[in-house]
Amino acid sequence: MIRSYIKSAFRNLWKTKGYSFLNIFGLAVGITAAALIFLWVEDQVTKNDHFANKKDIYVVKSKQKYDGATYVFESTPGPFATAIAEDIAGIKHAARLDWGNNYLLSLGDKAINQRGNYADPALLDILSVEFLQGDRRSAFSELNNIVLNESTAQRLFGDESAIGKTIRVNNDESYMVSGVVKEFPINSSFKFDWIIDFKKYELANPWLENWGSNGLMTVVQLDQTANLSTVNATLLDFAKAKTNGETTFYQNFLYPMNRWNLYNVFDSDGFEQEGVLKHIRLFSIIAWVVLLIACINFMNLATARSEKRAKEVGMRKVVGAKRYTLILQFLSEALISAAFAVMLAVGLIYLSIGSFNSLLNTNLTVDLLEPAHLYFLGGILLTCGLLAGSYPAFYLSSFNPLKTLKGAKQKAGTAGFIRRGLVVLQYTASVLLVICTVIIYQQIQHTKNRDLGFERSQVINTSLQGNMAKHLDVIKDQLKATGHIEDVGVSDNNLMDIGSNASGFDWEGKDPKSHILISILKADDDFIPSLSMTLHDGRNFKPHFTGDSTSVIVNATLAKMMQADGMVAGQTLHWNNELHTIIGVVNDFMFNSVFSVNPEPLVIFPTNYEYGTLYIKTKAGVDLPETLSQIERIIKANNPEYPFEYRFLDETFNSKFSSVMLVQNLASIFAVLSIFISCLGLFGLASYSAEQRAKEISIRKILGASIGRLVGMLNKEFILLVSISCLIAFPLGWWFMHDWLDSYKYRIDISWTVFLLAACLAILIAVLTVSSHAWRAATANPTKTLKEQ
Repeated sequence: MIRSYIKSAFRNLWKTKGYSFLNIFGLAVGITAAALIFLWVEDQVTKNDHFANKKDIYVVKSKQKYDGATYVFESTPGPFATAIAEDIAGIKHAARLDWGNNYLLSLGDKAINQRGNYADPALLDILSVEFLQGDRRSAFSELNNIVLNESTAQRLFGDESAIGKTIRVNNDESYMVSGVVKEFPINSSFKFDWIIDFKKYELANPWLENWGSNGLMTVVQLDQTANLSTVNATLLDFAKAKTNGETTFYQNFLYPMNRWNLYNVFDSDGFEQEGVLKHIRLFSIIAWVVLLIACINFMNLATARSEKRAKEVGMRKVVGAKRYTLILQFLSEALISAAFAVMLAVGLIYLSIGSFNSLLNTNLTVDLLEPAHLYFLGGILLTCGLLAGSYPAFYLSSFNPLKTLKGAKQKAGTAGFIRRGLVVLQYTASVLLVICTVIIYQQIQHTKNRDLGFERSQVINTSLQGNMAKHLDVIKDQLKATGHIEDVGVSDNNLMDIGSNASGFDWEGKDPKSHILISILKADDDFIPSLSMTLHDGRNFKPHFTGDSTSVIVNATLAKMMQADGMVAGQTLHWNNELHTIIGVVNDFMFNSVFSVNPEPLVIFPTNYEYGTLYIKTKAGVDLPETLSQIERIIKANNPEYPFEYRFLDETFNSKFSSVMLVQNLASIFAVLSIFISCLGLFGLASYSAEQRAKEISIRKILGASIGRLVGMLNKEFILLVSISCLIAFPLGWWFMHDWLDSYKYRIDISWTVFLLAACLAILIAVLTVSSHAWRAATANPTKTLKEQ
């Protein structure tokens, strides 16, 4: 019997191969889209799962209050980790690490730029780092030991053992390789190419002894029996006790690793907000919507075509077929079609996973032997197969065989209503995705096109490293001498990532109870002109800071806070037991967050050129490849040991949009896919409708109806269904996107033109899809059609 069902299924699939292809391909595309999203979701929710001690690992956060707002940082003082490990029960390990450095590692004529950290040896235990060469316990037995990850060791030593061999770091000091460790997966919060003992960093930075300087990350592992609430209660005012009450404006707490990726966002009141979890929820909804559209499409086409088999059902009943055998037959046929769709989807997933990884900057893989992946595909197969087969199975099997064999047509009734309802639901989802995509795009463009207060185009960034600081004047002169360069400025931090700030600034008239967090930047006299900034008051730094060693420049935001009755330039700032004279006020410019409404207060100090970023502003209309070639030649001539690496400032700016661009790209792709799948379904249903009404169309044509009127008649029903879909999607779209936009301070208002555009697009696509079948039906020979009918 089963063999008979399978043969019958293949025969019917082949008999209507055009519709079968539309049905199977549409479902396969929907499964592929949903599967890719769920692979990304799986990657995000399993982030850091490779750490054996994940449930016991925490980072120390600091909740600090300034001028009515609460900020949450991961910065802690230098002595903090050692003190809590000694004084607080329940803490098994505590490790300090810096924020990472790009260092030149060299061996003979090999030299590579790699990123790594200074860290306490305890970090290796906390993260259960796996040593491929060497031993964890003796990795930092000597101060000048260095641990490399597997790929860094491979690049320097090839297949030879690296243990005991010496490499140079930044062409300065020699370090002995004491270990080679296995790399963490790409979805890890920790990524390093090398690790050096934190004691080395501590010796070079005496400020680490100060409890008032927050500049390190502290990672903690608790004992399995420790109580988190008890430890946090002790931590709350731990720093305050150690500083005799001097640090009353901040409190510390442990933040668990299993929340680092999904949350780790805090509002201005210090309360935890959703991070990636917000995107996971959004993309999961989109995936289910696309899959729902594909399933509706599959069900609609399957049920529509099944009604043409009424006579077959009647014949089978006459020759003795039982109702349950007919039910099993239709269900098996639907399951076989769904199985073909799943198999096609697997192939499409493998074909598209590479492009999907490039789009999301991930390293997702497909493993068909993974139980979760098998359950997903199996669940789709059974759900779609049973749902699509249930209507023809139970509805057609109930027909009276004598009536069907005499040619009596069954009333559409509930079946027609359900089919139209599914079309409305399908197009509602598609229109909703179009609305969301357009609004997301408008929000991104709104932010990208705002006045940032500086010129970001045609500005090249490169790190100030090696001997560049010693030869900076020569480099600047040589670059300008090319005729391609307008200005060359320097700052200690990249403009889009100013990580330094402090609260201890005082000035005349400031409320002594007020704690204001002020960002700090160090720059030279060419920084402001290289980015086309303007000074509203006072002057710039003098070349080589002649007489300006204690001078500072403030931005307009800080100037407004300071100004009482007179000019800000000439006033004095008190900070860090020193007096600094304000010599100028620069226009407000956006830094760090591009989504803020107003810039943060900022103080610019003279730079000491120890490290930082070089801003090279090219002249308009220059040959960019030639200019880059000249820049590389000049910099490498003055700093030959280091590779020339650069990035355009507008690329750095655009990287700040990575999370919203991810939303936009995925929403755009799935909006297109949902419309495509909906069109496949509409195409099939329009063909079915034209066939069902062929006799009516022929009679109307004989009676004088024009082709245009007949085409309009067939389009009318589908335009009505799409219009109903739009009316349902509009309030849903406004509600969803209004909620999404509320997470941005610098945001757009939703325009009615978005809904008009979505409606016009949906109706236009529907008309074009339906009209091809309507035209064919309207131009057919009516005599031939009536004879066949």
